[in-house]
Amino acid sequence: MTCQELDSILYPFLDGEFQPEERLEVEAHLTGCAECAQRVNMEVRMQQSLRRAARQAVESTRAPDALRARIQRGMREEQRRETQGWWLRASAAAVVVLMAGGTWMALRPEQRQRFVDDAARRHARQLPVEVAGGSHEHVEAWFDGKLDHRVSVPRLPDVQLSGARISNVTDRPAAYISYERNADKHGAPARRIGLFVFDDAKREIEAPPLPSVQVGSSHGYNVAVWRDGEIVYELVSDLDESDIRRMVAEQAAMKSRPSRPVSPDVSARPVALQP
Repeated sequence: MTCQELDSILYPFLDGEFQPEERLEVEAHLTGCAECAQRVNMEVRMQQSLRRAARQAVESTRAPDALRARIQRGMREEQRRETQGWWLRASAAAVVVLMAGGTWMALRPEQRQRFVDDAARRHARQLPVEVAGGSHEHVEAWFDGKLDHRVSVPRLPDVQLSGARISNVTDRPAAYISYERNADKHGAPARRIGLFVFDDAKREIEAPPLPSVQVGSSHGYNVAVWRDGEIVYELVSDLDESDIRRMVAEQAAMKSRPSRPVSPDVSARPVALQP
């Protein structure tokens, strides 16, 4: 990990958003970099000071008894309404489960959102790739034997394949494939696109097959989710949702056409990871 990479993930790290294995990587960098360690300590002290000041302000200010009583009555009423609403939602969910014949896991959008959040968080870290450039076939071959599932590298339109690495999405081993879209003559800036590919044999994640796609957002990125059989794809980018949907639709159309033999490309090469 470099100082620049730490700078882009500092506040999520301080807010406790990282998994234990990710924290080890950051802490290893802090052990060897006095400048970053000093900055982290300053940020921690600042957060602690703000929390103490807020707590003291709350404790030193007491609302009038009449206002406190009204607030407490309102909280009890809100709790009663929430309890009723929870039972209504639970009853409706039970009916759906019974009608669907046990497809409960596939009907949990919060499960998909957890994977969306983690994919966006990992994409934002911009970790170095392990294999750079080259053809789609060469990158697919590089993944052989490294994961328990086959990795098919989509041919996304109007972008260049820039590299790939082994990653994770929550607890799932995943391929991370990096693409770049160059700036165009109309003033649109260059864009970075990341694609996570991982196995979901138990179909625990709600994801439609192409050409359908579900698009959510997290950490300032749009995340498109779809599946191909037991494999789930998550495309992460700061492109507009309409651009992402067009890109995925064109990729699905290209995939449905008969493929032509492609000559091997030996330009893809493993790259050394940065310490």
